[in-house]
Amino acid sequence: MIVDYVADYITARFKDKGAVRHLDVGAGWGHLIKRLREGCPAMRSEGCDYNPGHNLTSGLAIEHVDLNSGKLPYPDNSFDLVTCTEVLEHLENFRHVVREIGRVAKPGGTVFITTPNVLNIRSRLYFLLRGFFEYFDPFPVAGDPTYYPGERHITPITFYYLAHTLVEADFREITPGCDKEQKLSRLLYPVIAPLARWAARRNLNRRRRKLKPVADALEALALLNNSRPILTGRTMFVSAIKKG
Repeated sequence: MIVDYVADYITARFKDKGAVRHLDVGAGWGHLIKRLREGCPAMRSEGCDYNPGHNLTSGLAIEHVDLNSGKLPYPDNSFDLVTCTEVLEHLENFRHVVREIGRVAKPGGTVFITTPNVLNIRSRLYFLLRGFFEYFDPFPVAGDPTYYPGERHITPITFYYLAHTLVEADFREITPGCDKEQKLSRLLYPVIAPLARWAARRNLNRRRRKLKPVADALEALALLNNSRPILTGRTMFVSAIKKG
């Protein structure tokens, strides 16, 4: 379902842009590339994944890469568009792969990343009551026979920490979005949003008085942790443009 939302979003923005070179990081079965071939016939898509054997899309070669520590097998400044859909939450080191995405994206290129939204209101309530974010639960250690690498969500990522990583990877125009709003989060939004934004600004003022200053651009990104897409969305969508 997330693949459908991502494919529709990208198709609407790239279908008339000609031979865009696209990389799907964590391509899995190749479903996103298959959908984009239908919506953007001129787009030239490639994929990489930790297990290329998952690929079910004919005519698509998926390169193997260890996304936690390996370099993406492409030269610098290679792609107009890089997607990474429902991958980062499975990784031990999401910052590494985001830096690699920044390396292979062309100046002016677009990155589009999705991951479970752990900061929607429902997930915040889950964490308050259960001690775990929604979509994240206890999981076995690597030596357990039931353990399957990549199956579990092991790294919850908030908007700010993903945005901060994108800034360090030389991206700008970092924008939060979502696939759809959750019913409970949407219902509670009019009550919770003003309180969350008041608390965030109060914390900002406290930090400015007592701690070393943080750049205004980063503080603006931090405030977006309480934007409507983040407070209500089921899945977090983040788009950004690499600096030219």
